[in-house]
Amino acid sequence: MKLILTINPGSTTTKMGVFNRSKKIHESKIDMPASEISKKNVAIEFPYRKDSIEESLKDVDLKDLVAVVGRGGLLKPIEGGVYRVNDKLVEDLKEAKNGNHASNLGAMLADYFGKKFGVPAYIIDPVTTDELEDVARISGVPGIQRICRSHSLNIKATARKICDRNDWNIENNNFVVAHLGGGISVCALKKSRMVDVNDALIGMGPFSPERAGALPLRGVMDLAYSGKYTKKELEILFIKNSGLKGYLGTNDGREVSKRIKNGDKKAKLIFDAMIYQIQKEIGAMLSVCNYNVKAIIITGGLAYNKNIQEQLTKNLEKFNIIFSPGENELEAMADGGFRAIDGNIKINEYK
Repeated sequence: MKLILTINPGSTTTKMGVFNRSKKIHESKIDMPASEISKKNVAIEFPYRKDSIEESLKDVDLKDLVAVVGRGGLLKPIEGGVYRVNDKLVEDLKEAKNGNHASNLGAMLADYFGKKFGVPAYIIDPVTTDELEDVARISGVPGIQRICRSHSLNIKATARKICDRNDWNIENNNFVVAHLGGGISVCALKKSRMVDVNDALIGMGPFSPERAGALPLRGVMDLAYSGKYTKKELEILFIKNSGLKGYLGTNDGREVSKRIKNGDKKAKLIFDAMIYQIQKEIGAMLSVCNYNVKAIIITGGLAYNKNIQEQLTKNLEKFNIIFSPGENELEAMADGGFRAIDGNIKINEYK
């Protein structure tokens, strides 16, 4: 039976899985010791991560391995899809040409294990997947262009999975897909292309468990010139210490729901505000699709939350809304890998 190895490096862990066509047969989550984490360039972490994965795989029978898929990192803006890991792609990630992030290690590790086992290595729908229509790039200020950073891997894989389940052709239909996690991406998916999506990292869309989302410019200017923050400190505030964490001291939606259940009025107000902003962004993406969508798809870890499910179902009752909870990144990579080896999806070359 054919197997695919998937590798998803995060800032403090390396997640990996081995899949056959029907299920996951092995999964491990390897913690990164603080002493091994590099603040300069994540490529320095490669030997430790490689050795840890090899240790985890030592008792796994991989004789039927047909491909290795790594998480796509910070590459130049590219069309979505499957990309063969080549020297140019690995070089750009090793040198962190487009940014330094743990996901950069995904292709490096896939390249190593692909060569070790004599099978192809791929990445799929990296975070810099950019299919924005030209009109969506205009910001309103010359010299500032909207850029595309989103949870494209899970967004596209979840949409494909739901289309397969319902016998829908993704190429003939429109969807709004919202990935709700530590960051939030809300996407207009028109005929399989992400024609518009908020920048899920900084400065756009709803606030999230950790991120600030779109902000009033006057307030941003006042903070920037207050003398209280350096540029880097302000960036960390907006990306890691805002949203639920900033207001309530926790980024855990389950903890916030417990507080609401126990009568915490502030927790309810802030959580309701986040859901309100998610709903507004979904409305904006519905307009991009001319309100002609097959479904609104809600995915990501926060999609498990009952408060979110109830409010979005109630407030978007005129539309077909489908909840598909979970980050699903390892599964998404395996799905794309099997589509690639079966010839059901184009394999691109990074240049």
